[in-house]
Parts: sequence; structure tokens; C-alpha cells
Amino acid sequence: MIMHSFDYPPMHGGIARLCGEIADGMRRRGRSVRVVTQTGDGGAGLLVPEVSESRVTASRPWRECQALRRLRNSARGESAVICGTWYPEGLLALLAGLRPIVILAHGNELLPVPSRWRRAAWARLARAVLGSADLIVANSDYTARLVRAASPGCRVVSIPLAADHHRFAPGDRAAARRRLRLDGHTRAIVTVARLLAYKGHDVVFRALAALPDDMRGRFVHIIAGRGPDRAVIEGEAQRLGVADRVRWEGFVAEADLTELYRAADLVALCTRATDRREVEGFGLALLEAQACGTPVVGTASGGIPDAVAPGEGGWLIEPDDHEALAHLLRRLNDDPAEFRRAGEAARARVERDGTWDRYLDRFEATLRAEGLLP
Repeated sequence: MIMHSFDYPPMHGGIARLCGEIADGMRRRGRSVRVVTQTGDGGAGLLVPEVSESRVTASRPWRECQALRRLRNSARGESAVICGTWYPEGLLALLAGLRPIVILAHGNELLPVPSRWRRAAWARLARAVLGSADLIVANSDYTARLVRAASPGCRVVSIPLAADHHRFAPGDRAAARRRLRLDGHTRAIVTVARLLAYKGHDVVFRALAALPDDMRGRFVHIIAGRGPDRAVIEGEAQRLGVADRVRWEGFVAEADLTELYRAADLVALCTRATDRREVEGFGLALLEAQACGTPVVGTASGGIPDAVAPGEGGWLIEPDDHEALAHLLRRLNDDPAEFRRAGEAARARVERDGTWDRYLDRFEATLRAEGLLP
């Protein structure tokens, strides 16, 4: 099996994590795996699976040229070529003449490009590449619908993502809260997301602003992430009068995410749909938080409903419905024990249905049923 993805450990991000888990999981299941990817800075990124690698330069367009040559030199008859995205990896695999080809689909890459003059040509290319693949594996039902819209008639299945339930696990919550300087009376809402306006940080701000003054003072909104819209998001917090209830953690390394989730009373991701190239394909941070025994709230937008099961440690609200979120925060303020019980239910759900072993069971079974794996 070949895993071809330029998003791959030690790089950060959901695609890199997924591709790393597939490569490592298939190796542990006794399958021969070779990875074609780009060079990457180790830093504090994801752990690199112990599989055979062929790394090319990260400089474009030489990256694509070198990868195409490596793929063309690959032995024919591999059991499958798993491509991290449809472009450029899926296209390169097709140009290299390799078969069978499986493409992973995530969400944003399937939306129309901003540039008008490129839009029609890009849509035709996506339709051709996706339609030529033997199988597309989407990370949610929503992403699967995007795939079908981009390339009607293609073969696509939905397999929701998973969390590393060994690393993301309940632990010493009190110690985690001390490290974040949270006392026993503070209700901590955590958002782990890039600082982009469509991620809905302002929905949490509006919910906080709707609380009575004395109640609002018991809450803190901890925001982890970097991004180009920080000034805009900060301005909203100032305008709504809740800037003193917001803490900006900036980038949080993979190794520190577990402590952040454990310290939270509630993890929130209030992504809204837009008419631009912006969508939440799944919402992996929500699943990781649940694995740590922390309840979550997300919006019924994009693929988030595949990451949150209402009644099993999570709540879904409509996009921009800050009043529904404010109601939930009042419940958290009045009965924190309810939310701790919800966190226990969330952990149980992840153990039952949201582990990487469970994902790989589905992934391998699907490829075998399609005749793509022996």
C-alpha cells in the first residue's frame, strides 16, 4: 500500500493526523506500507509512524515533479494508493498510472475556489479526478455530499474520523486546571480552532454577554489557535463587553492539547456556514475533547453532527444561536455535576465508537468490500 500525502507527520493538522493514523494502523495490521510525502520540520508536531518513507522537497512546483517521479517508479500492483486529498495527490497518482486509487475527502478542498477565472476549470478538474478514483472516503456525511456534488456518479463512502483515546484520555483535571490558573469556581469554556471569523468565536462572546453580570464573572473563554482574523475576533469581544472574560492562548502544541481539554468544563465549536471556501468537514477537536471526558457543544453545520451525539456528552445548536448557548451556560453554572456526567458519557461513546482502531476496522473492511484490498 502507498500513502501519498503532503500533509503527513510531523506536520500538524487533521489531514496529517488522519494519514499518519492510516499508515501506522495498516502497518500494525501486517500490511506493507510506503509513504510518499514531503520533508517537514519535526518541531513539536505529530509522531512519525515507523513505516517506509520517500520524502521529496517541500518547495513547489519541484515537490510535485519529484513526487510524480517517485510514484512512477513505484511497483505496479500495489494493493491501493491512498491519496491525502484529490489535488494534488490524487491527480499525481492518476498521472503516474497507479491503481487502485483511494482519495480521502475532508471538506474545504471540495468547495469552489475564490478566483472566478479559475472556478470553472478547477471544477472540471475536480470532477475528472474524483470521478476517476476507485473510491473516495469522506470524513462525514456532509463531506460525502460535497463529493457527490463535485463529481456526480463517483464512488464515495462516509467514515467519520476518530480520536486517539489513549493519548486523549481523562486524567488529573485538578492539576490541569492549576496549570491554566483556573480555580474551583471558574467555569472554563475552551475553543480550539484557527482564528477565522467563520469558526464562530463571537457566538460564545454573545452567549457570555447574555448572562447576568454576576454569573458572567464566573466564566472564562479560553481560545487556542492562531489565524488571520484575530484582530476582528478581538474587536467583537471588546464591542460586546466580554474581553475581560476571554483568554488568548495562541498556538497550543499537540502535546499540550490533552491538558487543555481536561481543564475545560465545556468545549465549544460554533462554526457557521458561509458562501466562501469555508466549512467544518468534521470537527476533530470536539471528538478529542470528548475522549478526555469533557462535554462539547457544536453547531449543526457541516460535518460537526458526525462528531457530536446529543444526549451522549454533547449538544448541537443552530449556527449563530447564541441564546441556546447562553441557556447551556446557565445550566453549567447552576449544575456543573451534570456536565461532568455528560463528560463521562462522551468518553464512553468515544471508547465504543470513536477510536482509531474502530475507524481502521471500517476503513479496511470498506476497501476489502470494494475489492481494493486482498
